[in-house]
Amino acid sequence: MLALFCAIAAMLCGMTGIAGGMVLGPLFLRYNMLPQVMAGTNQYITLVASFSVMLQFAYAGSLNIHYSIMFGVLTVLSAFTGIYLVNLYVQRSGKQSIIAVILVVVLSMALVSLPINYLMKAQQISEAAKNTSA
Repeated sequence: MLALFCAIAAMLCGMTGIAGGMVLGPLFLRYNMLPQVMAGTNQYITLVASFSVMLQFAYAGSLNIHYSIMFGVLTVLSAFTGIYLVNLYVQRSGKQSIIAVILVVVLSMALVSLPINYLMKAQQISEAAKNTSA
């Protein structure tokens, strides 16, 4: 069943552009994976997906190197800071539930922000169509 769900998640992630780690996180928790192992697995899956997309942009000649380096450095610093703080919290409290809480918050934000993003793009397209017809 896990392999079937992973295949379905991979197809959905490919169609929507969401990193697979975000979708598979709740599934891994459902199958009783330790939250720290789940978080590490999700980070690895997201790294592979991001690197793959970066290679596609580079191959197409659409990669802005300076922009990529800036966001790469910010991402690495943010990831190390987040991992350090979560590990510090887990060591002090002994509770790994913070990882599940963070996952729920991030997925909820994605659930809300993706439709809003698509609606804003649709509105811009309709306004551009009105301006060209006038």
